Amino acid sequence: MKALANSLNWLEHRILHLEGLFIALAMTALIVDLFLQVLFRFLLDQPLDFTEELARILFAWLVFVGAAHALYHAQHFVVDLVYDALPPRAQSIAGYLVDGVVALFVLTLAWVGFRAVLSGSGAILPVLQIPASVQTLAMPAGMALMVFHTLVMLFNRRHVGDALAT
Repeated sequence: MKALANSLNWLEHRILHLEGLFIALAMTALIVDLFLQVLFRFLLDQPLDFTEELARILFAWLVFVGAAHALYHAQHFVVDLVYDALPPRAQSIAGYLVDGVVALFVLTLAWVGFRAVLSGSGAILPVLQIPASVQTLAMPAGMALMVFHTLVMLFNRRHVGDALAT
């Protein structure tokens, strides 16, 4: 059991590293893309066709990968006024109930996102000429990362809203 926990924690830390790297690169690319969009459209009066589609793709991936990364770091909005007033045993039970609701919610969103990818699988983005699924895949991918982080937290007996020990 200890070996499985170590393996899961090792894998999660590798995934977290990749998420952080991806977020930094995507944010940098989005900033450069938007800068070029403003520069060419408003200053040079020669708009670039691809910048709007690229910005949409980058933003979708930033939202969903960023949400998974935020889940791990307990940076999502949590209302804990009632939770903090509960006795420790009730807090634990409430924590597991919230964990279950979060897991079901992100699994549902992953399924909805996966269905969206399938329903638009033949669509091509008009300017970039790449499959539209490059953008729509962001939702199920981000939700799958959230499910993974939630399951590892539960395996480590940590609740979704718990801040990390420093």
